[in-house]
Amino acid sequence: YSVNVDTANGRTRAAAVTIDRLAVGGLTERAVPALVAQPGKLKHSLLGMTFLNRLESWEVRGDKLRMRGNP
Repeated sequence: YSVNVDTANGRTRAAAVTIDRLAVGGLTERAVPALVAQPGKLKHSLLGMTFLNRLESWEVRGDKLRMRGNP
């Protein structure tokens, strides 16, 4: 855990990793850089901009995230 991060719960440390294959619904991305927070520091996993910026588009409407993968 060598990366300092600021969360809603305060400052903590995370480990930099590369996710070989990340699938969300019908979308799949490979070799996605990610951070893994120290155990017990986050209540939920977060889907970050590193993944979202690889998509053709994404938007939030109300309480839904709509994602469109690259063709």
